[in-house]
Amino acid sequence: MSGVVISGTGVFTPPATVSNEALVESYNAFTEKWNAENAEAIAAGDLVAKETSTSAFIEKASGIKSRYFMEGEGPTNPDRMHPNLAAIADKDAHGTPVQVKMALAAAEKALEEAGVN
Repeated sequence: MSGVVISGTGVFTPPATVSNEALVESYNAFTEKWNAENAEAIAAGDLVAKETSTSAFIEKASGIKSRYFMEGEGPTNPDRMHPNLAAIADKDAHGTPVQVKMALAAAEKALEEAGVN
């Protein structure tokens, strides 16, 4: 096969950023709530208490200072602790999965960079 070239690349970066500090704040609130709700089982030795975290620990363990999310409120909500991608898809009249939207945006950037319609 000859004449094949990579003439464009595309990357999609989600719009929301969440810092380690914001993530730790929500995780620690989740942890404290979970430990309080399970205090009897923890005291009885049936469950192990969850430990709180620090942004320094996350950075040292992973090298990550912040991360990108399609939806940043879910991961920082102590009652949720993960994105709500279904809500994003619901905003689309066609119910297009978020992952498809991300791939399409990256493909459009690659085509634009390559100068292809």
